[in-house]
Parts: sequence; structure tokens; C-alpha cells
Amino acid sequence: MPPNQTDAPPALLRYILATFGWTWTAWWAAVWAERTPADFLQPILFALGGLGPALGAVYVLRGMSGAYRRDFLNRLWSPKRIAPFWWLMIAAISIAPALIAYLAAVAIGRPPTGEIALSLSSLAFVIGFAVAAGAVEEPGWRGVAQDITQARAHPLIAAMFIGLLWVLWHVPLFFMEGSYQHDLGLLTPRFWHFNAALMLLSILYVWVCNGANGSILAAILLHAGTNIAGSLIPQDALTDLTRSVVYLIACLAVIGWTRGRLQLQTKTTQRPSFQKRT
Repeated sequence: MPPNQTDAPPALLRYILATFGWTWTAWWAAVWAERTPADFLQPILFALGGLGPALGAVYVLRGMSGAYRRDFLNRLWSPKRIAPFWWLMIAAISIAPALIAYLAAVAIGRPPTGEIALSLSSLAFVIGFAVAAGAVEEPGWRGVAQDITQARAHPLIAAMFIGLLWVLWHVPLFFMEGSYQHDLGLLTPRFWHFNAALMLLSILYVWVCNGANGSILAAILLHAGTNIAGSLIPQDALTDLTRSVVYLIACLAVIGWTRGRLQLQTKTTQRPSFQKRT
């Protein structure tokens, strides 16, 4: 059944405080460290900060029923929940927007100037980092946070709220030298494209997760695939804009097709109870 609505707000607050408290402490410390003789701590703090959503999920799960936790683990690891159609959507959402944006830029004679070194080691790093990012973030965002918010709010509102949290969570990275977000620049066109993409991707991720029987694994693969495509296919401000337009069109199609329900099933037997342990 859906998460217990009485406990949902406290559980959501616990998740937000744990996730942001851990990540922002580490990442703002990393921003400080890079400007001091302790700059060797910056990569360590960066890696530790990224664990925030996963630790927030664990913190909330500790207080939940055994039935919910067992179902959560199954949703996290089992590929059997993901029907063929949703595997296709994972691939399409991951690859198509970045590829369409790149080909469109080439077609008008304005291809991105960046080049990717496709050595075996660099490819392994890109894939490994992308999978790790999805694995530590999605149990929180499209796991407990999605369950909690969809228990109380309309699925579309829930997806947008999670997207807003996702945007705010990344803020310190725009001040951290060496991060992807810092390279985009603060308040530049690419800054706004990045944040718009997160909001739109949140809707698409929630739609796929709901359609794939609540699979968190689907969200991990989506997150990893999106990052891999964005890293391996050259991008710039123009392609970022085009990619955001593709995401927007996809979101409007999904919202219209599902009437805003984002594939959320209303059956009370869909998931175990999300009640606190007694």
C-alpha cells in the first residue's frame, strides 16, 4: 500500500535534514578547503558529500517497517520489475536528448568545440563515476523521497518538489573549483539550462520509476545513462538549450498521456506499508 500519510511529513523532514546536512557540510567545507593549505581535502570532501542522499535514505529507512525495507531493497536491486518498454525508455531518455542536441548543432553548422578523449581509462572513469552518482543519489531522490511525497501530493507536484530539492542540493558545486557545475558558471545560460534539465528530468525519472513498478534500479540506470551521454557527447550552451527543449517536449507528452499521474498506480497493494517500527 502507499506510504503512511500520517508519518510522511516527519519522514520527509528527516530525509531533507540528513541529506542536506551531510552534503552541504562536506561540500561547503570543500569550497573553503580549496582556498587554504588544506586543499588536499577537497576531493575527499567532494566524494563524502555526494553520499548525502544515500545516507539520508538509510537514516529514514531505519525507522520504517521491515516489510517496507524488504520491498525497498527489491526495488533497488531487482531488474525483474522493469518491463521491456521501460528498458527502452531508460535508453531513450538517457541517450536521445544529448544526441539530438548534438546532431541539431552539427546540422546548422555550430557543433560544440569540446572533444572527448575516448581512451579505455577515460571511458571507464566516465562510466564508473556516472554509475556511482546514480547509485548514491537515487535511493534517496527517487526512493524514499519519491515514496514520501507521492503519499501526500499529486505525482506531478511530488516530482517537481523532488526536482527542486535536487537543484538546491547541487548549489555548493557551483562554487567548487574543478566540479562540472563550476565549469558551467554561476548564473550563466548553462547554469539555468542545467537546473531546468534537473527539474524536467525529475518528472521523467518519476514517470519511469512508477511505470517500472517502483524500481529504484531504473532511476539509477537513468541517472547513470544521462551522465554518460552528457559526458561522451560534446555539449555547449546551444546544445544544453536544445536538450532542455527535448526534455520539455517529452515531459509535456508524458503529462498529457498520463493526465499528470506519471504512471502512479492507485492500487493499495502496490507497495508495503511505510509505517514506522514500533
